[in-house]
Amino acid sequence: MSAARLRSRKIPLRQMARVAVIDTGTNSTRLIIADVTDGSVRDLLKQTTVTRLGEGVDETGRLGSGARLRVSVCVAAYMEEIRRFNVDNSIIIATSSVRDAADGPEFLEDLARRFHMSYKLLSGQEEAALGFQGAALGLKGPQRLLLLDVGGGSTEIAAGMSGGEPDYSVSLDLGCVRLTERFFRSDPPADDEISASLHFIRKVFDESMDRSRAGAFEAAVGVAGTATALAAIDLGLKEYDRDAVHGHTISRNRIDGICLSLKARTADQRATAYSLEPGRADVIVAGTLIVLQLMECFDIHALTISERDILEGAARWFGRIKQA
Repeated sequence: MSAARLRSRKIPLRQMARVAVIDTGTNSTRLIIADVTDGSVRDLLKQTTVTRLGEGVDETGRLGSGARLRVSVCVAAYMEEIRRFNVDNSIIIATSSVRDAADGPEFLEDLARRFHMSYKLLSGQEEAALGFQGAALGLKGPQRLLLLDVGGGSTEIAAGMSGGEPDYSVSLDLGCVRLTERFFRSDPPADDEISASLHFIRKVFDESMDRSRAGAFEAAVGVAGTATALAAIDLGLKEYDRDAVHGHTISRNRIDGICLSLKARTADQRATAYSLEPGRADVIVAGTLIVLQLMECFDIHALTISERDILEGAARWFGRIKQA
């Protein structure tokens, strides 16, 4: 059965729930197992697998059989971890590619039934809200935050005071997988492909986003695969280190320099030069272009990267429901 609304009633103090959340994203399927107590979230395990569920969805409007199989195999493996940690309750959430695909809701329901989990298809606004709440968990407060969450199929922007819910949020049909599939035919991408993608990004901004409503903010926070990959590149990491990436600040000028280097290389060369995870190298240019355009749009000079994101936000929300 479907999970309840995002808001949950007040819960007794010190009650704990151990929960698992699987996020079937457009590019990656991710798992978090966490203990939730009074709205705090203690991560026990996080895993990411590039499954590319959104492959071809922008063109066909349906989930591909290969993509469905990759996600199913991944979820089966995650279930072994969920059982190992004696999780009290588990849920599968889905976002852009499942929202967009005609057969997406059916796939999500079947996946949840097969693995005996709760499930929820998030709206764009819910996705933005959970991403904001998750990112705010690990940052010093109180302060007004602007969240930039560039995903595979969509981009979420949210603003508000840390520790609360965003008072501004928007979800854009703009992501690194969607942009790559729509515009990039060459490897590395040709100049005219880059120009066409930038024109499209700005068009989506103009048509779907009221920048003034976000208001002033004290910190801009970037989450998800593109942002964390850029931090890892800036740090020169040979192996990904969550602790090093979390809280790292990277300037717009530096990201612009990284982008120049990325788009001059083939996907294979990017993967080798920057130790990118499999399935990230072919979409990192598109993701970086979106990040740069957002930073220009909101006049952001530096972006703080958070390893806490929609997974922690969803774990907190789901844990509070189960505690209530």
